[in-house]
Amino acid sequence: MGHDMDTDAISLRFTLLGRLRAWRGSRELELGSRQQRTLLALLLLREGRPAPVDALVADIWGDRPPARAVGSLRTYVSRLRKEIEAPGPAGDGPRVLVSEHGAYALRVPPEAVDLGLFRRQVAAADLARAAGRPEDARESLRTALALWGDEPLTELGGPGVEAERNRLAGQRLGALETRLILDVELGHHVPALAELRELTERHPLRERLGALLMRAYVLSGQDAEALAVHERTRRLLAAEFGIDPGREMAAMAEAIACGTGGTGGTGSPGAGVTGGAATAGVSACAGPCEAPDAGTAVGTGARTGLRPAPDDFRRPAQLPRDLADFTGRDEALAQVIGALTGARPGLPAPGAARAAPVVVVSGSTGVGKSALAVHAAHRVRGHFPDGQLHADLRAPDGTAVRPESVLESFLRALGGAGRPVPEQQADRVALYRSDLAERRVLVVLDNVEDPAAVDALVPGGPGCSVLVTSTTRPSGLAGAHHTHLGVLSPAEALAWLETAIGAGRVATEPQACSELVDLCGGLPLALRIVAMRLATRPAWAVASVVGALRGRHRLTVLGIADLSVREAFRREYGRLPAPLRSVFARVALLREPDGRFGPTAVAPALGVPADEARALCEELVDRSWLESARPGRYQVHGLLREFAVSIHRDEPAPRADGDRPVAMLFAPDGADTRLGGRSFRPSRGLREGLAS
Repeated sequence: MGHDMDTDAISLRFTLLGRLRAWRGSRELELGSRQQRTLLALLLLREGRPAPVDALVADIWGDRPPARAVGSLRTYVSRLRKEIEAPGPAGDGPRVLVSEHGAYALRVPPEAVDLGLFRRQVAAADLARAAGRPEDARESLRTALALWGDEPLTELGGPGVEAERNRLAGQRLGALETRLILDVELGHHVPALAELRELTERHPLRERLGALLMRAYVLSGQDAEALAVHERTRRLLAAEFGIDPGREMAAMAEAIACGTGGTGGTGSPGAGVTGGAATAGVSACAGPCEAPDAGTAVGTGARTGLRPAPDDFRRPAQLPRDLADFTGRDEALAQVIGALTGARPGLPAPGAARAAPVVVVSGSTGVGKSALAVHAAHRVRGHFPDGQLHADLRAPDGTAVRPESVLESFLRALGGAGRPVPEQQADRVALYRSDLAERRVLVVLDNVEDPAAVDALVPGGPGCSVLVTSTTRPSGLAGAHHTHLGVLSPAEALAWLETAIGAGRVATEPQACSELVDLCGGLPLALRIVAMRLATRPAWAVASVVGALRGRHRLTVLGIADLSVREAFRREYGRLPAPLRSVFARVALLREPDGRFGPTAVAPALGVPADEARALCEELVDRSWLESARPGRYQVHGLLREFAVSIHRDEPAPRADGDRPVAMLFAPDGADTRLGGRSFRPSRGLREGLAS
């Protein structure tokens, strides 16, 4: 009988937060030489992620590994397996220390390692604080810190271990700081003084510790000692960096000087500490000593009633760079900026109760949604002084990024790379919203497909705003402001072309440039590709590119480097549900004399009733594959129509003798000669897919 891999792994236990040790059940394992133990520690620290052999060699031996480093590494792996792997049937491969494509990974659950237990307790403390249970949070942190020895990874060496040791020490210090904050908040400031004094001596430039020591002194009635901490920190900061202490320390020193800081027993002992208020420990202080109003926001259009972020609050600045040649879109830009900042008519006045605004920019592939969103985000940065978060919800391989992954990234951006993050999405959402509850942060979510993903990433506080881009027009976002982008107008496209290839070049060939804009259909992606080609070939005439675009292979011409209109369309087409792909491939070729078509033309082309045809067309409008200027009339962008032609050329529609013929796909005056006026029959699979 085989044995279960999980059972094998669970019976193992490891310690990293002191001397590296390992047990199987009650038996301690022999881990071998220093370098062999270093290898084991590095694998444990990767928490199940594969470690490439070359990375392990560099982490153990540095820049000058011995000639037989890889062979030695394999020997260490073999010896560790003899200790770690449980005996099993002959022929069974390793189940715990496994090999994967030139890399090694150690498959043990997080709770089998003291580091995993530490992070679980810290995450539990974060959740307890967010839920308003400071006593529980303090107890979780005491449990977490009890797992530590004097120094993590004792007796191990190598560049990888040194880097990890520093990172782990930072995590421990962060947890210890938080526990001390809770000690002070819960009235244990006197016993906390000795530990705070020791920590500030070891970390004299860490202002958060200095401010907390000042607060503990004030609450203990030792104002002179608190002022001495401020003065010592001021001198050190001035000598090292030429700066003064931050707002919290300065406000407390000023309050003590005014005679209002040493209140000791008044109010909640830790008021303002855990929340991070800049004026912790400050009561009313008149005249020049008066502390700034914590509700006053920075910049125009700021929302009141929000506390400024504390000095230790990380202010993420994750926006991609703005495009230097961004031009036009004035109306759409004004709508987005107004909705994000609360300046749009109909929104609640600043300071009024409100939810975080959600602004959705939708449009077809290549229309410039992301460019507009990033440009707008840079324009409103001053309204969000606590930071800007950005996430692309589409992975490089085209798959959707899960909300829990984005939440993990955002939480680490707000709390540091070593911050423990809860496992469950609901807990991550709660912690994320607690972090941003009283902050002014802009959240930009690019390439959103599922409205449910947006719901999980919308902060709960009124000071934040969310900017979303999506090919679809998500109807599931209650209260969202929607801005739909069409193609550029001829004037906007020509103005952008001037910035991209030079006004002189456009003035020299105005007719060719106008035709170029028309052949690109005003689509920003197509225009950018052509402009890149012209910018790198200054001797080329614009007319030469226009001539190439007039041919039958316009989509082929509209590609350079890794940018391609055809491939962008193809990727988005592949994300459509299969029945809608078949619908688009047929209706995109319909064209009546005015260039538009209605349900009465679509119905016979698909072999469905007119009301069902209308519903299918509206679904394609929602997904930005069709445009609708008025009810019941639809049209397709010229480049999308050419893409549909290529679909029929490359993937002929299936025919079956039993299928009932349908009407000509094109209206009589609109037949596309490139297809020879072929008629199509909807396959039985298509009809069944539509019916479902």
